[in-house]
Amino acid sequence: MKKQFFSLLAILATLIFVTSCSKDSDSDLSNPSLDKSNITLYASEEAKLTYTGNTCNWSSDNELVATVSNGVVTAKHVGTTTIHANNLTCQVTVKPKYLTYVEPCILWGSSKSLVKSYMQGYTLKGEESNSLGYIGKGNVNGYAYMFDNNGLKSSAFVVSLLNSINISDFLLERYWVIDMKEDIDGNLTSYLGSVDLKTYIVLNIKKDGVIVDYISSESLKKISTRKAAQIDKSQLMKGQIYKRYNL
Repeated sequence: MKKQFFSLLAILATLIFVTSCSKDSDSDLSNPSLDKSNITLYASEEAKLTYTGNTCNWSSDNELVATVSNGVVTAKHVGTTTIHANNLTCQVTVKPKYLTYVEPCILWGSSKSLVKSYMQGYTLKGEESNSLGYIGKGNVNGYAYMFDNNGLKSSAFVVSLLNSINISDFLLERYWVIDMKEDIDGNLTSYLGSVDLKTYIVLNIKKDGVIVDYISSESLKKISTRKAAQIDKSQLMKGQIYKRYNL
């Protein structure tokens, strides 16, 4: 009799435990949660998001900024994106580690006056109807701008070889690589793109320094209908403005 009584108690305890777990599980399924609503990372860093609930479908609004796989967020390039865990979201901010250089104005379509305002504190080296040139500061030797119908269509900055030690790190945490080419003289040209797909960069690493050309995607379409990795024609634009201001 005693044995039957203890067996009955064991069965009841098991039933109570199973019922309790079932209620908790049902509660989790009906009230899903995400443990973080925002995170900040450096490029290449990772963070783990924990989703409580049923099967979760993970996605990122911009995988050029950050990707997600089974809740693990990997920061790719500087910018912001939203990670989705079913209907729940987490805002991801990827911040820069390298602040070695000040980039030129890339507010495409801006007027000359707006660019001049952006460059306040810099010495104007020269001005023509469709261009501006400035003396640089710190690690940057100079800046150049070109306009079309009074709207900014390309910008650039120049760095001496001595000051270019972090140029690759600086650009690669902000822009994604499209293509790279090396000529017979050992000069390396890299083609990069912005995370918002509005800007393309031609990075020329030469024996005496580095030239970083920025061009709007709209201007690129006008220059060539070829794919972004073949934008050599932008070199013509660069050549004109650099000879003009001896940057």
